[in-house]
Amino acid sequence: MPHTYQPRISATTLNDPLRAVEFMNGDSGRIFRTAGIGPDDLEGEIGLKKFVDFCEHASDQLGLPDFGWRVGSVFDLQNLGTLGDFIMQAPTLGAALSLFRNAFPMVQSDSELQLTLEGGKALMTYRILDTGIWPRRQDAELTLSVFHSLVKSATGPDWQPDLLSLEHESSALQSRSSAGPRCPVQIAAASNTLVFPAALLDLPLADSESPAFKAASQSMVRTARQSEREAPVAVRVRRELLMRIGRESFEQTAIATALGMSRRTLRRKLEEEGQKFSRLLAGCRMEIAKRMLRAPGAQLHDISERLGYSEVSAFERAFRQREGATPSQYRKQASACGATVLGVSALGSGPGS
Repeated sequence: MPHTYQPRISATTLNDPLRAVEFMNGDSGRIFRTAGIGPDDLEGEIGLKKFVDFCEHASDQLGLPDFGWRVGSVFDLQNLGTLGDFIMQAPTLGAALSLFRNAFPMVQSDSELQLTLEGGKALMTYRILDTGIWPRRQDAELTLSVFHSLVKSATGPDWQPDLLSLEHESSALQSRSSAGPRCPVQIAAASNTLVFPAALLDLPLADSESPAFKAASQSMVRTARQSEREAPVAVRVRRELLMRIGRESFEQTAIATALGMSRRTLRRKLEEEGQKFSRLLAGCRMEIAKRMLRAPGAQLHDISERLGYSEVSAFERAFRQREGATPSQYRKQASACGATVLGVSALGSGPGS
């Protein structure tokens, strides 16, 4: 991304994570400093990475690996401003989740939020479209917990999802504890997804339909789309690439169409920003590759296939040319660095540290 551009999130989303830290006697000031959050960040918008880092550091400091899920289960939708107010005025659960999906860029940028139907199941999917924001375990679980609570507000407290999929490699939610989703949890998935019966989307949510809901929701969706269009073209291309790679066509014409322009116009606008589509595509592929190579058990064939290379050798060649090492060498180096960090952490946590 251009160095002046930073993914952002409404600062009010910090209200409940901060409240949870203070309720459990955590050192919020220390967490703020560690996450790089200053007084000016608490008004308007905050960098998305700072929000994610706050949640990660809060989990570590409090010794609560399920911190994100706990906060999400009591998250006040009014933290989302007007969007949160109207989500709770939606006539049905489906209308509420659809508004959440379509107007989400009002609250948080550079993120994927999808509501899809597959074989009688509804899939609510969430993912940050910036591979540099990692780890992001607590943010992912917090967000899915918000969706989980919204579904429960329509179904009742005893409801359980069919499945929870998470993009990180481990989760405290796998324990099936009463505080978690109490359902099967899949880890190392392509995205974070809550799965439940599609029939639940028709359940009523509000006591009565708000006359202003339809007009307000349409206005918020227009505002959200305009917010996305205001980002640099290179950023918008990266978003589309990171959403599409491994799922659907990410050829230049398909990306241009998704952005509402011709291939020629897209090329011209990228040139005006000093960018090329091929360079952006290569960068996104390598970012995804490095993320997957750091995950245990990922096979080169699977990585190559997801990235759209015809053969593993083509992936290995492209990776070596860009990163100066083969995928296998990179994986060994990353593993060694991880072991070193773990060793230092272990030494630093003993008596007298």
